Amino acid sequence: MEDRMFIIYGAGNKGRAYLQLLRRYNLDNRIQCFCDRDALLIRNIDAIPVVSYQEAVSMGIPFIVAVRNEKAEEVVSRLKNDKKEFYAGLDKLLVDELHLMPRIDYEREICAISHIDTMDQYFEIAESEGALDFFWSAGGICRGLFDRLDLQNTVELACGRGRHVPRYINSAGHITLVDILEKNIDLCRMRFSGTDKISYVVNNGCDLSALPNEQYTSLFTYDSMVHFELLDISNYLKETYRILRPGGKALFHHSNNDSDYKASYDNAAESRSFMSKNIFAYLAYRAGFEIEDQRIVDWVEPEIDCLTLVVKR
Repeated sequence: MEDRMFIIYGAGNKGRAYLQLLRRYNLDNRIQCFCDRDALLIRNIDAIPVVSYQEAVSMGIPFIVAVRNEKAEEVVSRLKNDKKEFYAGLDKLLVDELHLMPRIDYEREICAISHIDTMDQYFEIAESEGALDFFWSAGGICRGLFDRLDLQNTVELACGRGRHVPRYINSAGHITLVDILEKNIDLCRMRFSGTDKISYVVNNGCDLSALPNEQYTSLFTYDSMVHFELLDISNYLKETYRILRPGGKALFHHSNNDSDYKASYDNAAESRSFMSKNIFAYLAYRAGFEIEDQRIVDWVEPEIDCLTLVVKR
């Protein structure tokens, strides 16, 4: 980027995630400041000043827009009207202009960084009864599909900090918890240290290479795959087929957002990546599965998610 400097417009979670990604590539020194309407309250982030819009525009350097959804449209419109140079997301700079990484690597990294930075806050909410009711309330769609799994030897993919485990541990023979974040797995080890029926695996975010062939009776994943890249979902489906025994089933909670092929964690409504009920069914069928059931569900926005139950014959 030579000696170019930039302003990150937005000092919230997204702006902070952008800074962390730039830091991984030793480019954080290219950030002059953050711009945010709450500049007087925030003041600085990692010793980088946070300034008002009026001060930022006076600097005459490009903006990187780091706010979500409707706010992003408002900010982009404002910058256009004021004839200011800007990038409508960090990907426009790192992927499209500088070609520092393939787009799928960018999407994976920004999703992972965003989760690391907000993990404590997320799980405080996610552990609440209200948040868990969607998955476990009696008579609910999720519970009805989950009860069709054989839990003799089950895998929970993207388990987080184990918030679902207490809901099914008494019905399970053995559980394997898998997550990309080592911190989550460490916390799960401590949380469930009183039982010997759980194994723990840190994976790479796109395969299950640590798990043996045809050893498991079921797999499920909740509230995580909605953010995964389609290419990674395709790989996970093939991996799931590999590890399940014949007759084994898997339950996936995934995105049903196919309104824009560019949709990703970084830019889409509710951070739902590009996927749909039918595309998922196609990928699962090509991986070898039969589709046993699919249910489109609401999640803040109507019909934005889907639950798919598959079986290995």
